[in-house]
Amino acid sequence: MYQILKKQTLNANTKLMVIEAPHVARKAEPGQFIILRVSAEGERIPLTIADFDREKGSVTIIFQEVGATTMALGAL
Repeated sequence: MYQILKKQTLNANTKLMVIEAPHVARKAEPGQFIILRVSAEGERIPLTIADFDREKGSVTIIFQEVGATTMALGAL
């Protein structure tokens, strides 16, 4: 499991999260995405990497809560 370092509500259904993921941040490049699961048995969803910080070992994602999985992610 990765730790959520920051969670911000941008508007009613759009969230920003900064996630501690050193291995991902080290290899991240502009335009790439991650495959994320909210739980071990959950649906795998692709999310674009909005930003990354190799020194801090974090990646930033921005997503809209439009389905069950993204709503569950927003509730974390």
